[in-house]
Amino acid sequence: MQRNSSNITTLYPRVLTICTYTEFAPFSYEINGKIVGSDINYLKSFANYLNLDVNIITKPFSKLWGAPGNNECDIAASGIMARKDRYIGYGAQWSNSYMEVIRSLLIRYEDINRFQIPSDFIHKKIVVTPDSTAHIDAIQRYQSIGAIILPFVPSQDEIVNQLMDNKIDAFAEGNISNKFLENAYRDKNEKKILSLTDLHVMEPKETLNFIVRTYNNSLLDCLNKFIEINSY
Repeated sequence: MQRNSSNITTLYPRVLTICTYTEFAPFSYEINGKIVGSDINYLKSFANYLNLDVNIITKPFSKLWGAPGNNECDIAASGIMARKDRYIGYGAQWSNSYMEVIRSLLIRYEDINRFQIPSDFIHKKIVVTPDSTAHIDAIQRYQSIGAIILPFVPSQDEIVNQLMDNKIDAFAEGNISNKFLENAYRDKNEKKILSLTDLHVMEPKETLNFIVRTYNNSLLDCLNKFIEINSY
């Protein structure tokens, strides 16, 4: 069933414009030049519910939370946690949560017995997406005891390559993202080459939310209602 969207004001008429960061599978990523992912599919379903077309704009992760309030898009989405230290401006609001995740490290499968607790990563190299929740958590949990935090992700593919080439020791992301990568990369015999370790819950718990441009509240109200009846 489609909803009449005549009372909803979007940045461009009859179009839902989405800002996203595409090195965050399975939430948002590219396959053969096409932007896909669970967040993208979810918002496409929401747009269809409102009888709107979709336009997608890519941005660096740290530029996402300011984009809707700066009238660059209607909704920002890429597995983003609503945090008080992420300034979204006066022209935007966080949506209700649509998912909870926990922290994890992606490591080589062969290292599962070596790397299990934070102290195992003293002097080890851990890659994080700059300004991500993983970055914040890694500074507190690993850097504070002597791990080396590298905030640079050219691509998830490249980071997995660096991991398998022993250039780094771990990739910090949420359990959903790292589980996706664990399953996506196998050797020629389809055996696991990656594994997750040190899964832990942040305090407060990490929820995922969208950032919504609030020219008026109708779009936000509709999205929150959609989340309520269409949870992941």
